Amino acid sequence: QQQQQQQQQQQQEQEEEEQASGLSFGGAFGFDPFAACGGGGGGGGFAPAPFVPPPHVYPDAALPLASREESHRPLCGAVPQPADMVLVEKTKVAARMSGGLKGQADEWILAVVQRYNASTQKYVVLDVDAGDEGGLMGAPAASKQHTVPAKYVIALPTSEPTAYSHYNEFKAGSSVLALYPDTTCFYKAYVATPPSQSNPNPSHRRDYMIEFEDENEVTGRSEPMRVPQKYTLRLPM
Repeated sequence: QQQQQQQQQQQQEQEEEEQASGLSFGGAFGFDPFAACGGGGGGGGFAPAPFVPPPHVYPDAALPLASREESHRPLCGAVPQPADMVLVEKTKVAARMSGGLKGQADEWILAVVQRYNASTQKYVVLDVDAGDEGGLMGAPAASKQHTVPAKYVIALPTSEPTAYSHYNEFKAGSSVLALYPDTTCFYKAYVATPPSQSNPNPSHRRDYMIEFEDENEVTGRSEPMRVPQKYTLRLPM
């Protein structure tokens, strides 16, 4: 019996040493892993954390703010490019790859202008989805280059308005061409809420709330999604 008491005393002293050094559950910081996971006293179970969807990724979405005087200049917000404007190299654009035929959906991609051929009135553009898949000596992969008529190349906005109007902003209900979240493809969509009526994003800028066409929804449209002004364009007729 005396030997058993000694063993219990040694075990108690060992536990006290572990607590002092922070090696036991909770350690010196008073951390209870079961309590932190929602298990509590006797249950010992884990309460699942609420699912938080990842933020939609729109690279380089931030645009400079135009002054009030320049908020109606071309490529500010919804103000289109002039019809005779020639887009220079490295201009970010939406380019139509296919479509136009009856029953065939338009396919618009995010691309970068490489050059313009004045005689044919066509642009050579590079699909931004090409990434690092270049050819020999760093040349762009041929499969990522496309020759597109100028009327099917739309420049992205280069600034955001400070003062909004019907000219530099698409109103609610407007049909637009918008970049789908986390992709490099533009699709027909509808404005649910224009920037002037939306809450600022984490960067203190105002985006569109966009509804994309979705045949799986009863309404035929998705839930409103936040899309930056840079990636919301006038829908070509």
